[in-house]
Amino acid sequence: MSGNKAVVGVFSYLDDVANVIEMAKEKGLEYRGYSPFPHHILEEVATPERSPVRFISLFGAVSGLIFGFTIAIMMSLDWPIRTSAKDIVSIPGFVVIGYECTILFGAIFTLLAMFHFAKVPDLLRKVGYDPRFSHDKFGLVISCSASEVDQIAEQLKQGGAEEVEVRDGL
Repeated sequence: MSGNKAVVGVFSYLDDVANVIEMAKEKGLEYRGYSPFPHHILEEVATPERSPVRFISLFGAVSGLIFGFTIAIMMSLDWPIRTSAKDIVSIPGFVVIGYECTILFGAIFTLLAMFHFAKVPDLLRKVGYDPRFSHDKFGLVISCSASEVDQIAEQLKQGGAEEVEVRDGL
Protein backbone atom coordinates (compact mmCIF):
# COMPACT_ATOMS: atom_id res chain seq x y z
CA MET A 1 0.00 0.00 0.00
CA SER A 2 1.39 3.38 -0.92
CA GLY A 3 1.13 6.57 1.10
CA ASN A 4 2.90 7.86 4.12
CA LYS A 5 0.11 7.83 6.70
CA ALA A 6 -2.31 5.17 7.89
CA VAL A 7 -5.67 6.11 9.39
CA VAL A 8 -6.98 3.30 11.61
CA GLY A 9 -10.67 3.07 12.43
CA VAL A 10 -12.12 0.73 15.08
CA PHE A 11 -15.74 -0.33 14.50
CA SER A 12 -18.20 -2.39 16.55
CA TYR A 13 -20.75 -2.94 13.79
CA LEU A 14 -20.38 -4.81 10.53
CA ASP A 15 -22.64 -2.46 8.58
CA ASP A 16 -20.60 0.59 9.55
CA VAL A 17 -17.30 -0.87 8.37
CA ALA A 18 -18.93 -2.15 5.15
CA ASN A 19 -20.24 1.36 4.37
CA VAL A 20 -16.83 2.93 4.99
CA ILE A 21 -15.14 0.31 2.78
CA GLU A 22 -17.54 1.24 -0.03
CA MET A 23 -16.67 4.90 0.50
CA ALA A 24 -12.94 4.12 0.36
CA LYS A 25 -13.38 2.12 -2.84
CA GLU A 26 -15.37 4.93 -4.48
CA LYS A 27 -12.57 7.39 -3.71
CA GLY A 28 -9.89 4.96 -4.92
CA LEU A 29 -8.14 4.76 -1.56
CA GLU A 30 -5.99 1.81 -0.57
CA TYR A 31 -7.29 0.02 2.49
CA ARG A 32 -6.95 -3.12 4.55
CA GLY A 33 -9.84 -4.50 6.58
CA TYR A 34 -9.80 -6.68 9.67
CA SER A 35 -12.65 -8.76 11.02
CA PRO A 36 -12.95 -11.03 14.08
CA PHE A 37 -14.79 -13.59 11.93
CA PRO A 38 -15.37 -14.17 8.23
CA HIS A 39 -18.60 -12.70 6.92
CA HIS A 40 -20.06 -12.71 3.41
CA ILE A 41 -21.04 -9.03 3.53
CA LEU A 42 -17.45 -7.92 4.03
CA GLU A 43 -16.28 -10.37 1.39
CA GLU A 44 -18.74 -9.01 -1.17
CA VAL A 45 -17.93 -5.39 -0.37
CA ALA A 46 -14.14 -5.76 -0.26
CA THR A 47 -13.62 -8.21 -3.12
CA PRO A 48 -16.60 -8.48 -5.47
CA GLU A 49 -14.55 -10.21 -8.19
CA ARG A 50 -14.34 -13.98 -8.28
CA SER A 51 -11.23 -15.76 -7.15
CA PRO A 52 -8.74 -17.05 -9.75
CA VAL A 53 -8.15 -20.14 -7.61
CA ARG A 54 -10.64 -22.13 -9.69
CA PHE A 55 -8.52 -21.71 -12.82
CA ILE A 56 -5.38 -22.77 -11.00
CA SER A 57 -7.25 -25.82 -9.67
CA LEU A 58 -8.32 -26.72 -13.19
CA PHE A 59 -4.77 -26.29 -14.47
CA GLY A 60 -3.47 -28.53 -11.67
CA ALA A 61 -6.09 -31.19 -12.35
CA VAL A 62 -5.38 -31.27 -16.10
CA SER A 63 -1.63 -31.33 -15.40
CA GLY A 64 -2.15 -34.25 -13.04
CA LEU A 65 -4.19 -36.15 -15.63
CA ILE A 66 -1.52 -35.65 -18.28
CA PHE A 67 1.24 -36.55 -15.81
CA GLY A 68 -0.57 -39.70 -14.65
CA PHE A 69 -1.14 -41.05 -18.14
CA THR A 70 2.34 -40.02 -19.32
CA ILE A 71 4.21 -41.67 -16.45
CA ALA A 72 2.14 -44.86 -16.70
CA ILE A 73 2.67 -45.09 -20.47
CA MET A 74 6.40 -44.35 -20.17
CA MET A 75 6.84 -47.04 -17.51
CA SER A 76 4.94 -49.55 -19.64
CA LEU A 77 7.20 -48.82 -22.59
CA ASP A 78 10.32 -49.01 -20.42
CA TRP A 79 9.34 -52.32 -18.77
CA PRO A 80 6.96 -54.00 -21.18
CA ILE A 81 4.88 -56.83 -19.74
CA ARG A 82 2.56 -58.32 -22.31
CA THR A 83 -0.66 -59.59 -20.77
CA SER A 84 -2.73 -61.85 -22.96
CA ALA A 85 -3.07 -60.29 -26.40
CA LYS A 86 -3.34 -56.71 -25.15
CA ASP A 87 -1.15 -53.89 -26.39
CA ILE A 88 1.69 -52.67 -24.20
CA VAL A 89 0.05 -49.22 -24.09
CA SER A 90 -3.51 -50.02 -23.13
CA ILE A 91 -5.41 -46.91 -22.02
CA PRO A 92 -8.01 -48.57 -19.72
CA GLY A 93 -5.22 -49.83 -17.46
CA PHE A 94 -3.94 -46.29 -16.92
CA VAL A 95 -7.24 -44.62 -16.06
CA VAL A 96 -6.88 -45.21 -12.31
CA ILE A 97 -3.39 -43.69 -12.21
CA GLY A 98 -4.52 -40.74 -14.31
CA TYR A 99 -7.55 -40.19 -12.06
CA GLU A 100 -5.51 -40.35 -8.85
CA CYS A 101 -2.91 -37.91 -10.19
CA THR A 102 -5.73 -35.58 -11.29
CA ILE A 103 -7.07 -35.46 -7.73
CA LEU A 104 -3.60 -35.14 -6.17
CA PHE A 105 -2.32 -32.36 -8.43
CA GLY A 106 -5.66 -30.51 -8.34
CA ALA A 107 -5.67 -30.54 -4.53
CA ILE A 108 -2.04 -29.44 -4.24
CA PHE A 109 -2.45 -26.61 -6.77
CA THR A 110 -5.65 -25.48 -5.02
CA LEU A 111 -3.97 -25.42 -1.62
CA LEU A 112 -0.96 -23.49 -2.90
CA ALA A 113 -3.19 -21.02 -4.77
CA MET A 114 -5.30 -20.41 -1.66
CA PHE A 115 -2.16 -19.75 0.37
CA HIS A 116 -0.83 -17.40 -2.32
CA PHE A 117 -3.98 -15.32 -2.74
CA ALA A 118 -4.73 -15.22 1.00
CA LYS A 119 -1.12 -14.15 1.59
CA VAL A 120 -0.53 -16.96 4.06
CA PRO A 121 1.77 -17.07 5.93
CA ASP A 122 1.79 -13.38 6.76
CA LEU A 123 4.85 -13.22 8.97
CA LEU A 124 5.12 -9.48 9.49
CA ARG A 125 2.79 -7.53 11.72
CA LYS A 126 0.95 -5.00 9.63
CA VAL A 127 0.75 -1.30 10.39
CA GLY A 128 -2.59 -0.53 11.97
CA TYR A 129 -3.32 -4.01 13.31
CA ASP A 130 -4.89 -4.10 16.77
CA PRO A 131 -5.44 -7.36 18.73
CA ARG A 132 -9.08 -6.34 19.23
CA PHE A 133 -9.62 -6.97 15.51
CA SER A 134 -9.21 -10.68 16.21
CA HIS A 135 -11.47 -10.61 19.24
CA ASP A 136 -14.59 -8.44 18.97
CA LYS A 137 -13.99 -5.34 16.81
CA PHE A 138 -13.77 -4.60 13.11
CA GLY A 139 -10.86 -2.57 11.81
CA LEU A 140 -10.16 -0.56 8.73
CA VAL A 141 -6.76 0.87 7.85
CA ILE A 142 -6.73 3.44 5.05
CA SER A 143 -3.51 4.59 3.44
CA CYS A 144 -3.32 8.26 2.50
CA SER A 145 -1.06 11.26 2.18
CA ALA A 146 -0.47 13.61 5.09
CA SER A 147 -2.78 16.23 3.58
CA GLU A 148 -5.76 13.82 3.46
CA VAL A 149 -5.49 12.55 7.05
CA ASP A 150 -7.98 14.93 8.67
CA GLN A 151 -10.60 14.44 5.95
CA ILE A 152 -10.38 10.63 6.09
CA ALA A 153 -10.38 10.57 9.89
CA GLU A 154 -13.55 12.67 9.89
CA GLN A 155 -15.20 10.35 7.36
CA LEU A 156 -14.34 7.34 9.51
CA LYS A 157 -15.91 9.02 12.54
CA GLN A 158 -19.02 9.90 10.52
CA GLY A 159 -19.13 6.30 9.28
CA GLY A 160 -19.41 4.96 12.82
CA ALA A 161 -15.83 4.47 13.98
CA GLU A 162 -15.52 4.39 17.77
CA GLU A 163 -11.84 5.28 17.64
CA VAL A 164 -9.69 6.81 14.93
CA GLU A 165 -5.93 6.81 15.13
CA VAL A 166 -3.25 8.07 12.73
CA ARG A 167 -0.06 6.06 12.36
CA ASP A 168 2.97 6.22 10.13
CA GLY A 169 2.59 4.81 6.60
CA LEU A 170 1.79 1.36 5.37
